[in-house]
Formats: sequence, C-alpha cells, structure tokens
Amino acid sequence: MKKIRNILLIMLMVFVITSAFGLSIQIRGEAGRKNIPEKKIDGIDYLAIEELTPVFKCISKQEKADQRLYFHLYGETFIFLESAPYYTFKNQSYNAHFPLLSQGGKYYIPLNFFTELLPQHFPGKVSFTQNVLRIEDPQDYGVHVIVLDPGHGGKDPGAIGRRLKAKEKDINLDVALKLKVLLEKELGLQVLMTRSDDRFVSLGDRTKFANDNKANLFISIHANASKSSSSKGTETYYLSTAVTSDARAVEALENQVVDLYEGGVEARSKYDGLDFILSDLSQTEHLESSNELAGNIQQNIVAGTRSYDRGVKQANFYVLRGAFMPAVLVELGFISNPEEERLLIDPDYQQRLARTIFEGIKRFKYRYDRIRNT
Repeated sequence: MKKIRNILLIMLMVFVITSAFGLSIQIRGEAGRKNIPEKKIDGIDYLAIEELTPVFKCISKQEKADQRLYFHLYGETFIFLESAPYYTFKNQSYNAHFPLLSQGGKYYIPLNFFTELLPQHFPGKVSFTQNVLRIEDPQDYGVHVIVLDPGHGGKDPGAIGRRLKAKEKDINLDVALKLKVLLEKELGLQVLMTRSDDRFVSLGDRTKFANDNKANLFISIHANASKSSSSKGTETYYLSTAVTSDARAVEALENQVVDLYEGGVEARSKYDGLDFILSDLSQTEHLESSNELAGNIQQNIVAGTRSYDRGVKQANFYVLRGAFMPAVLVELGFISNPEEERLLIDPDYQQRLARTIFEGIKRFKYRYDRIRNT
C-alpha cells in the first residue's frame, strides 16, 4: 500500500512540474529545451507575449488606442484584436478560436495558436510533434543594446549658462540617466553609458566604447550655445558634411573639445587620419537609418516640449565618426538662452526631454527591427 502511495505521489509531482513548465520549445541546432509557463484563463491555456519574445527573438507592439497587438516573427506580421479570436496574417483573416486577452498590463495569446496555427503559417520553420514546438533559430538583427553618450564631463564642462552658470556636462548627464531608466524599464533594452558620473572621456573613446560593446544605436546628448542670447530651440544631427552656417558653428563648438582637452593639433590629426576616414566610410551604410532616427527624435522632442524646431541637420562631429551603427547627436536647447537655461536645469523638464527622446527611439526601433529581421 505504501509503495502504491509513493508511486502515485511521484506521478503527481511529475504532473505538477510538467504543468508548471508549460509549452516546451526546441530550437533546431541547440541543445536543451526552453519552457514557457502557461496561464489558464477561463479554462483556456494562454501564453504571455513577454515570455515568448526572447525565445522567438521577435518584437511585439501594442496599439492601445485601437486595442491591437502587432507580433513580428520571421519577417512577417500578425495583427491581433484584443478580446477577439481573429487575427490578420498576410492581409488574410484567421480564427484562433480563442481571443487575445489583456490582464495586468500583459497580453496573452491562446496556446493553440502556437501548437496548431503557427506550424501552418511557417511549415518549413515551425512544427509541433510529441508535445514539443520545434522552431528554426530566428535571426535577430533588432535594437537591443544602446549606448548613451552624455557630452563633455570632468575637466570639460561644455557650455556654461550666462545667467545661472549651469554646466552643460551636468544637464547632459541628468537627461541621459533619466532616459536610461525609461529604455530599460519600458523596452527592456541593455543601456550602456560612456560616462555615468562626472569624468572626462575623449571623443574617440566614446564611439570605441559603443563599437566594442556591439551597440545597435549610439545617441550623444548635448546642450547648445550661441553668442546670441536669443538663439533658441532643439536640433538633432547625424554624421555628414555640414551644409549650413549654423550647422558648421555647432560642429566647431562640439569639436573644439579636441583642441581644448585632448592635445590640440596632434589629437586633431588623429581624428583626421586614415583610420577615421575608413571609419567614416564604414559608417555610411548607417546614414539613412541615422537620418531616420534623428527625425523621429527631433519630431517627438518638439511635439512633447513645444520647443522651437531647428530641424534635423548634418555635421561632421568627431564624436559620431567611427560609430558602426546608427548614431545621432541631440542638442536639447540653448544653455546660452536665459529662458532655456532655466528649463534645462529643471528636473521635470529634463524628464520630459528624456521621455520625448525615448518615444523617438521607440518609434524608430519598431520599424528598424521589422526591416532588419525581414
């Protein structure tokens, strides 16, 4: 009797453990399996989207306004409508029999979508046999690592405000740290900083840091300055030859770090040498994406802060040269303008700047990820 009781206990334990593991996924060519926990809702088995995206190396986008969920996988897009069993794939409608549900801020897709329907949509990539979902290893070329570069630092204060004597280096760092929190918390990205405190980092070391860490995006954050206290507004740059007098002025302002703090003529010759010229040639493949990223950030900053729109511009910033990924430089506002200086040191305004830059990055990421993974 005791032996039978022990056997039943073991069987119960196996059942509980197996149920806790949920859906078992085998990536072809990899050892071991990945287990996604199931959640029963109204008696139906569901899987949380956030549990699936790391395994499938895919992205999902929520459109709360029209209660839709976009699920990008293997270069294709599934569109689910919340609380409805129907979804769209390649401009055709399908019935999953059970609805997409949202609970506690999370989206859940019915389990049968993955065990029955997904193998039909990708017969060469996905199969479900012997209670195991076997999938082809998805290639992921999306945005996962971002390097934030708070301009200046340490012995280099950057521009200094005329009325309140605010230092650009402090503003840049404050906004970058706030932006880091948003990117990590809301997009789950790995965010690295060229500096997280008040220290000097050479311009060349900043992009080297991004390259060494295989960053997908490089975003340098600055505050502008002008001889005229009436100059105002926000502008975002990407790497190219400056084509306007204003752009050349900002280029000279940011590049003077080399003369002031990195050794002058000798250091400048290094940035203008063969290695950096070759770096520029390597970076050209990212110019279109850099332009798009700059446009998204600029548009969101202007809309969210109502600052004067100075537009997206091109300039030959040393700090962007050699970055082997989409790279932009954001000028948050003019520290030389008394009104904008006051705003730039305001923590609430800094948070708004961080939020608007974040929204620009998020918008870029969704489109970039889909294109790169197609």
